[in-house]
Amino acid sequence: FYPNKTIVRFSDFKSNEYYNLLGGKYYEPTEENPMIGWRGASRYYSDAYKVAFGLECLAIKKVREEMGLSNVIVMIPFCRTVEELHKVTEVMKEFGLERGQDGLELYLMAEIPSNIIMAEEFAAHIDGFSIGSNDLTQLTLGLDRDSSLVAHLYDERNPAVKRMLEMLIKTAKKAGVKVGICGQGPSDFPDFAQFLVGLGIDSISVTPDSVIKTVNAIAEAEALIADKKEVLHLN
Repeated sequence: FYPNKTIVRFSDFKSNEYYNLLGGKYYEPTEENPMIGWRGASRYYSDAYKVAFGLECLAIKKVREEMGLSNVIVMIPFCRTVEELHKVTEVMKEFGLERGQDGLELYLMAEIPSNIIMAEEFAAHIDGFSIGSNDLTQLTLGLDRDSSLVAHLYDERNPAVKRMLEMLIKTAKKAGVKVGICGQGPSDFPDFAQFLVGLGIDSISVTPDSVIKTVNAIAEAEALIADKKEVLHLN
């Protein structure tokens, strides 16, 4: 992809997923609800995982500095608070990764309601947001989409979720940081992609099998926006 910017998300396995790997049972705790447990950012600065996260940082450092792929951007997933973001960036610095150094950009996954509510505060310390609409939908609606008992309620186009997305995109635009989406929604629903384009989102990631239909939906949305601007200009 070089020289185009490429986002690499740091590890975000849940404890049950690590537990099921070879040897995982010797190191991982048993959590009642791993979906909202010890995952993402909370692992990186903990004594029990910090060294493993350090290896991730060293790998990124090697890719950027030794392999010359300085287009790599790093992204922190499941970061609950601004204070936690600071703890992670301090650990990154310990292992040779510092935002701004040699052009390194730092993105944050926006997948927890606190990321949206505190978006202005988070934005002061990052270069961009990437919406994780799968987890954001679960946490906004308070449901587990893996549970067949409530899976029928899971909908990324729910008005509450869409309002969350609108809040984030507006705040990110105001703060001057980029915002994209890497959830499943735009791939599954062209109208959802059009909704995001209408809000002014900077980028949309899609699955390979849905590229054509999503690109067409985005083109339609952009044409509609251009027509509206032209009408306003004429008036």
